[in-house]
Amino acid sequence: MTAGVGTRFRALAEVLAASGHDVTLAVPNDPAECAVGTSGVRVERAVPDRVGELADGHDWVLLHGHLGNHYLNQRDDLPVVVDLYDPFLVENLHYHNDLGLAPFRNDHATWRLQMARGDLFLCSSPEQRMYYLGWLTALGRVHPLRLDDDPGLERLIVELPFGCPATDPPVRPPRSSVLEGVAEDAPVLYYGGIYDWYDPATALAAMPRLLERDPRTVLLFAVHPHPEITPQSAAARARREADRHGWTGQAVRFETWREPDRRHELPSVSDVAVVTHTPGFETDLSLRTRLVELLWLGVPAVVTDGGTMSRVVKEERAGRVVPAGDPEALAEAVAGLLDDRAVLAEASRAARRWATSRTWDRVARPLLAFAESPWRDPSRDRFRELAPGEIAVAEPWTARLRRRLRRMGGGR
Repeated sequence: MTAGVGTRFRALAEVLAASGHDVTLAVPNDPAECAVGTSGVRVERAVPDRVGELADGHDWVLLHGHLGNHYLNQRDDLPVVVDLYDPFLVENLHYHNDLGLAPFRNDHATWRLQMARGDLFLCSSPEQRMYYLGWLTALGRVHPLRLDDDPGLERLIVELPFGCPATDPPVRPPRSSVLEGVAEDAPVLYYGGIYDWYDPATALAAMPRLLERDPRTVLLFAVHPHPEITPQSAAARARREADRHGWTGQAVRFETWREPDRRHELPSVSDVAVVTHTPGFETDLSLRTRLVELLWLGVPAVVTDGGTMSRVVKEERAGRVVPAGDPEALAEAVAGLLDDRAVLAEASRAARRWATSRTWDRVARPLLAFAESPWRDPSRDRFRELAPGEIAVAEPWTARLRRRLRRMGGGR
């Protein structure tokens, strides 16, 4: 299971189990790699050709991504919740130069299938909800009959954003045990993994000013563990730029990806998080899962404007928001936090306050409500396809309406 998806499904499984439900968590990798801390959750290997069998004896199914296609092609007898929190089709648009157009076609077919067959859909933000409602309308899932009984469409799509653990963050380890050769009082900036819609170039362009402020400044990137399946164009450019300045291994470190139970080590020993991305469609729909976890850890963040979490950082005063592609503004914001320890500490407290209101058991309430009384959409297939005769209308409805108004004396 990839980091964000794996963390989310494991957390939702634990919340459901804690509410008294028996849960089977089907994962595509070794079940031993997915530790679950709650009784009532059975972890099974999801073999694509047999994933439908794992739903035997269950009341409903929650699915996400391409593995869900195998389930939907094997059975259609249980209510289905489709998790759309990660708009992977939009993310993967950035990879066509490396992978061609086949992934887009596969992603598009996946969404068409799952949005045609799901009974309830989950998303992460108001922006995502409106975007997916456009898809659902195009696929005939939003129609006059549904609005009669569900005008707010709350039984079709609900917001269930990425949550935070209800526990306190892990104790900060000694920096020397995580970053060899970096002093405890040196400024450390955490960036994390680089995907092609991120903008590490702006972070690197801010480094000369930050190094002038303190030559011991370190910027941390995380190396993706599966470069063979996730193109690394932006990461490669970032490494070349760091090499060009002679920063690699010193001012700029490309750290090994930590295992799930150690994923908090690098941000925990950092002073400030830096999360920069390019403007665009992906940013508009993004949640930035890493920022949710960073705020839970109490790490103040300097982020590029755009997307849900930049709004949270600004409104909660959990860091600073800067314009896209502006290294001077980025350096100024980072230096401003580092130069005022009281402001830095207050930003950390603000981040933690927000995280305590965002625990998994709270954000999962819509799913818990569904779990108490699962439903199927009785009109799911009513408007899936329109016959050609239904599309061609001899007289537009607007003309009929004008004629009716003239008869009533209400129009010309």
